[in-house]
Amino acid sequence: MSVLEIVRYRVKKGVTPEAALAAWQKSMPFAEAQSGYVARRIAVTADGEWIDEVEWETMASAMAVADAFDPQKYPELLDLVAVLDESSMSMTHYTVQGSTS
Repeated sequence: MSVLEIVRYRVKKGVTPEAALAAWQKSMPFAEAQSGYVARRIAVTADGEWIDEVEWETMASAMAVADAFDPQKYPELLDLVAVLDESSMSMTHYTVQGSTS
């Protein structure tokens, strides 16, 4: 079964939703180039909590990418890291148990 990676966070004070979305879009090439990548999407609540949901083929793929996440090595991640309020960030991995698609 595949794995869903859910990253919850808030953006830094003064960062607009448009800037947050643009930073996320700029980071897409990193995600798409990783082994085991399936899909990714982003959502935000009315009060400004964001989730970045990434689907990976396996838990090993998800863990390998988490370990490889390095903005110094992958400049496409710099804008995303710049807008995140890292103190609000949490990452959880879920093994998919069922799906309708």
